[in-house]
Amino acid sequence: MERTELLEGAAARLRERLPPSWRIATDPVNTGAAVLDTAIVLTAPNGTATTFVVEAKQELTPRDVSSALSGLGRAVRALATNIPLLFVAPWISPRARELLTAERINYVDLTGNVRVQLEHPALFLSSGGAARDPRPKPRGAARVRGPKAGRLIRMLVDSRPPYGVRDLAAAAGLAPGYVSRMLDTLDREGMVERSPRGGVENVDVASLLRRWAEDYDVLRSNGAMGYISRAGVAEAYAGLGAVGADRRVAVTGSFAAVQLAPVAAPAQLFVYCDDPEAVAGALNLLPAPQAPDVVLLRPFDDVVWTGLRRRTDAVAPVAPSQIVADCLTGTGRMPAEGEAVLEWMMRDDTSWRHDVLLQLTTASR
Repeated sequence: MERTELLEGAAARLRERLPPSWRIATDPVNTGAAVLDTAIVLTAPNGTATTFVVEAKQELTPRDVSSALSGLGRAVRALATNIPLLFVAPWISPRARELLTAERINYVDLTGNVRVQLEHPALFLSSGGAARDPRPKPRGAARVRGPKAGRLIRMLVDSRPPYGVRDLAAAAGLAPGYVSRMLDTLDREGMVERSPRGGVENVDVASLLRRWAEDYDVLRSNGAMGYISRAGVAEAYAGLGAVGADRRVAVTGSFAAVQLAPVAAPAQLFVYCDDPEAVAGALNLLPAPQAPDVVLLRPFDDVVWTGLRRRTDAVAPVAPSQIVADCLTGTGRMPAEGEAVLEWMMRDDTSWRHDVLLQLTTASR
């Protein structure tokens, strides 16, 4: 896409969202030290005007945001300290929009993702466009979806860096090539920081778990089967201890979240197990596809069994990172419970994060 076409498209998106009495004009900008893409002059009906300095990008990743701001910021300071910035791209990812918003930077993409906030003249525009990039991904680029991506994300979150690509691949049971491509993707999205040799030096835990939750779904990604407990959900939870003596089971969802960050009394039981039908029989559950109070999950991947928080008085809950992903994509008040667990995780990671790379749990017990 030509730069002129990109800028004209951005101006058109703004015009579509403003009343006809507002005017938009574009002009090139020269700071003396650098020539920026253009400036957009926005004029209110009363004649009050403001000038955006525009930075147009054919692709704007979260990593690009911080890099672009450093160079653009110097140029803008040469102009004036009160000139608002406007980033323009064909499409801006949710993570990049989040970073721009945090820096109070305005943005427009051609799919309709727009956020503009001004004081003089007073103006606030916000609209949603495409949640995913409408352009095809280059061949070889890894997508943050599927069992392999979930497994790698769990390893990145649960194990404190630094670690190299091959060590990470060996711990996760994944091909080094796949891990390297996925790390490239996550690096572009600003969720991991890599060393010059390609190893992982830092992980943005909260952003990475939220990114995973965009494509993962606790009910769709796992083999989910709904039931009603004859004796009540609390009795079903109590009975898991005996069931777990003979087969793999682990609690997730509300009953796991309440142990770390209570929000409310749990009302729905989510349980990972290798054989949902056998567990349902052992707990005397009735099939209930609609409005179940017990949901048995056949895991999307063996990483679910990795990092279980063993207890002597009850069945083990899954790792906090898995609880967050499951709750954020769950039903009812589960997303709020997921946010509460995530806040608990971020307050102090010494109680849940490991200083060495976890090894994928694959044994039957």
